[in-house]
Amino acid sequence: MKKIWLIIPILLLVITCGEEPLIGNWERFGDDAEGTLVQVEKVGKTYHGKVIKVSGILEELGFAEKDIKWRDIESVRPNKWKGKDLIKNVDAAGNIVSVEYKDVYLTLLLDGTLEIRKFAKEQEIVGTVQKWRRIQ
Repeated sequence: MKKIWLIIPILLLVITCGEEPLIGNWERFGDDAEGTLVQVEKVGKTYHGKVIKVSGILEELGFAEKDIKWRDIESVRPNKWKGKDLIKNVDAAGNIVSVEYKDVYLTLLLDGTLEIRKFAKEQEIVGTVQKWRRIQ
C-alpha cells in the first residue's frame, strides 16, 4: 500500500510536466474589461498572449486585436509564471499617449481561473488583479 502512495505523486508530476496549461483562449471576467479574449501560444521558451477580441474599458484605452497583451511569460514553478502585461494610457480625446509593459505574476488557481497580479497598484479601472477563464 505504501508503494501506491509513492507512485501517485510521481505519476501526477509526469502528467503535469507534459501539459502546457497556459496555451489556449482566455476570457477576462469580473471587471470593466470583461469579455476581452486573449489567445496564448508558446513562442520559443516563453508564452505570449495576443488579443483576439477587445471589450469594455480596454476599447476606451486603445487596445486592438492582435496586440500582444502578455509577453515573455516564463514558468516560475508549477501553475505560476512571471512576465509582462501591456498597458496603454490615453488622453481625454482617446489618443494613445503611452504604451509600456509592466511586470506581472500569473497563477492558475485550483478552480481553473488564471489570476494576473501586478507588482505595483494601478488605477482601479485598469485593475491590479485580473481574472481570466479558459474558453478553449
